[in-house]
Amino acid sequence: MFRSHVILAVAKRNFRSYFSGILGYLFILVFCIAAAAMAFSATFFAANQANLDQLTQGFPWLLLFVIPAITMTAWSDERKLGTDELLFTMPSTEVEVLAGKYLAVLGVYTVALAFSLVNVLILFWLGSPDPGALFSSYAGYWLAGAALLTAGMLASSLTSSSTVAFVLGVVFCCVPVMLYYVTDIVEWVYGLSGAGADLYDLRNKLSSMSLQQQLQDFSVGVLPLSGIAWFVFFAAVMLYLNLIVISKRRWSAGQQVGMGMQFAIRTACLLVTAVSLLAIFWIYPARADLSAENLFTLSDATKETVRNLKATQRITIQSFISPDVPGDYVETRRQLRGLLREFELGSGGAIEWRDVEVEPFSEEAEQARALGIEPVRLQYERDGKREEAEVFLGAFIQSATDELVIPFFGKGLPAEYELTRSLRTVSQEKRLTVGVLITDAQPLAEGAGGGKWEIVRELEKQYKVIAVNPSQRILVDDKAEEEKPADGAEAPKDDDQKEEKKSAQTFDVLLAIMPSSLTQPQMDNLVEYVKAGKPTLIFDDPCPFVFQSQAGLAMAPKLPKPGGGGGMFGGGPPPEQKADGGEATSLMTLLNVKWDNGQVTYDRNNPHNEFGTLPPEYVFVSRTGNQESPFSAESKVTESLQDLVMLYPGSILDRAGRKDQDFIPLLRTSRESGLLDWEDYTSPSFNPFSPSQGVEINPSPRRRDDNDSHVIAAQIRNTSKETPLNVILCSDIDMITDWFFLERNRGMLGVKFDNVTFVLNAVDALAGDETFISLRSRRASLRTLKFVEDQTSSMRKNLNKEEKDSQDQMDEQLKKAEEELRTEIKKIEENPQLDARSKDVQMQQKEQQLNRQLALQKEQLERQLNSRVRKSGLEMKREIRRVESTVKIVACIIPAILPVCFGMLFLGLRNLAEQQSINPSRRKS
Repeated sequence: MFRSHVILAVAKRNFRSYFSGILGYLFILVFCIAAAAMAFSATFFAANQANLDQLTQGFPWLLLFVIPAITMTAWSDERKLGTDELLFTMPSTEVEVLAGKYLAVLGVYTVALAFSLVNVLILFWLGSPDPGALFSSYAGYWLAGAALLTAGMLASSLTSSSTVAFVLGVVFCCVPVMLYYVTDIVEWVYGLSGAGADLYDLRNKLSSMSLQQQLQDFSVGVLPLSGIAWFVFFAAVMLYLNLIVISKRRWSAGQQVGMGMQFAIRTACLLVTAVSLLAIFWIYPARADLSAENLFTLSDATKETVRNLKATQRITIQSFISPDVPGDYVETRRQLRGLLREFELGSGGAIEWRDVEVEPFSEEAEQARALGIEPVRLQYERDGKREEAEVFLGAFIQSATDELVIPFFGKGLPAEYELTRSLRTVSQEKRLTVGVLITDAQPLAEGAGGGKWEIVRELEKQYKVIAVNPSQRILVDDKAEEEKPADGAEAPKDDDQKEEKKSAQTFDVLLAIMPSSLTQPQMDNLVEYVKAGKPTLIFDDPCPFVFQSQAGLAMAPKLPKPGGGGGMFGGGPPPEQKADGGEATSLMTLLNVKWDNGQVTYDRNNPHNEFGTLPPEYVFVSRTGNQESPFSAESKVTESLQDLVMLYPGSILDRAGRKDQDFIPLLRTSRESGLLDWEDYTSPSFNPFSPSQGVEINPSPRRRDDNDSHVIAAQIRNTSKETPLNVILCSDIDMITDWFFLERNRGMLGVKFDNVTFVLNAVDALAGDETFISLRSRRASLRTLKFVEDQTSSMRKNLNKEEKDSQDQMDEQLKKAEEELRTEIKKIEENPQLDARSKDVQMQQKEQQLNRQLALQKEQLERQLNSRVRKSGLEMKREIRRVESTVKIVACIIPAILPVCFGMLFLGLRNLAEQQSINPSRRKS
């Protein structure tokens, strides 16, 4: 029976003794400063996220200092001063004394961690962090420290020297920390000896038991039962070893061997029990999701999909996973297996999961390939060298009526969405259908050119996809067959005969990519279909960057249709003419919008510093930075999106005034944007394979901001009977090219772009199936450093103003030079003493001379302009570094203030109490 008053008495005694001198406050001061330096490092500002990820990464190393500093005197001073015998002769047991001392050091660590909570206040000053993630992060820090304190106490119980206790404490605490790196060390040793070693299995097992891996879940807002159990069991084992050490004093000489064997067996049994329980918690995980968006809880759509599976509808999921994967994919593999286990357990027997480990060149590998799952060659770093490995990480899902393959679960792919969508697709007896319009963009092309677009392959995972020929009528009359009236019966009136329109081919949504390339008859068929109010998703682009090649820009609406003319070799019929000259006038008139087929939008507001070298024509639509309503909150298509990027997009302007029509801007630029005409961003180029002159992109067009927010994509709906419309129009096709689908899967960039999510949401919304929109869009909010962004935004505006002023000044000087040229030419023309031939010669000479001077002057002015812009850019970078340095200094100073103030206060009060306790007659005058 534990006596709480004894435990508390020991705890108070040791807790007060730690703060009796300046050394305890000094350790806490160093801990707070080091924690702040880790939390607000250069990586913190580069990531631009208001979280504690950087502190979490370095926290295990920080504990290697603070834990031994707290525990080094817990037992060593008792043994050094001989008070341990006095302590154990008191009416108390070893367990009570051990519990009291543990509570004391735990209290000291809790105080130190509480002082570092100032970091949380600084995060709220800089941005809007996730409170749940912050709470779970600090819960993980506290549990990690509470566990390692027991190792430090064990080290202190082995010696009477606090210095030796500190060193031993570091060594003991290194064990769970170095588990994360032990295989790297072994591989390094093998590398020095020239031998090879395949330690992937060992690496995965050891890293999963390391302190770093335990803190990983806590840092994202999750309280995992397995992680909590790891800390508890580690502390229990260490405390038991501590109890054995302090109990050895009661063993007689003859009992040393017997008692040692007995306690060794007990310790082994305790270890086996702890490992077994950890394995159970690992197999059957339970965790509390504290994140603001509940990102780590199965969504309602997933639960409903699994719950709606019929018990008789047997679905088999075969996962083909390599046993050895690069470190970046270890967590992906773990999450995938965990999700598949949750799906199987929650289906009530409707889902059977078969986990197949695939070794290279094995029968399982051939089986995976036969089902359409190919290995992906991944690059990774090992021993400082870049290596490659073929990795299987896919799934084959099969039901009685359908089957589906997920070739590879990349680290950027939302695994829960992919699995839920696939389950729903194979469990349905009939899929909805998407019709893809055949245009010059050739999204359905097979054979040469690379085959289908990835957008088509992605849609085939959920929908039935068919080709729609615009040369034939897309919409036909659907008139019910008239029944012949019986003799004497009255023929049906016209009002009873309803004529409706239906698709010539049965599909639910039409996807039209680059309809501006259609001929006039094809455009008429498309307009007829859209005019009937049928759901249509349209992507067009004044500058389709994806079709750019060495021969220049191709497929732009301003350019003639490809083919014909024969190029430099002659021959061949002339190309067909585009409808409305490529302007799609009839379609835009129907939609009641204005779209210039040669005008592109640019935006100087780039919230991602890592892409700072990209031109403003790469438009970032983002909730970060200082954009006002970049995504529409009125549409489910965009309400959960965070980041998109578009290349040379166009703009859409609502003409307004039409009855019962809604124009919903889905995507907008910031006000640091403007428009560029065709002549501004293109220049002529020679294309030997085209009968007309080619064009290429001008990398440095003249840009003038108009301080307006331009619409890039819009949803157009009309409920009237005269012009029913149900259309989503986007003025950029580059945003849905194959690269974005591959990047979504691989996740190589630091930013997750929602380009794929946008187009899939648009198709679902038009199809009337919004089940997956919330699940697909499910992601953490971008909790950026708003304070730093506001500071840098004003600097960016100053830089843009400097660039604009310099450009205007250069234009003015060039204009004056051109006027001088015209004046000189005019003087020669008006000279009566010269004949016509002399005038032509002198005018030509003068023009050449002045043109050379003008070219030199222009080159000089451009150098001056570039120099001024470069200087302003450097000043902006220096100012940004100054802001970051200021934040770092403040972040390091503020946490240090509290320990210093409390230390001065309590040490002052202690000194005052000591002075008052001295007899006045004994004080020095």
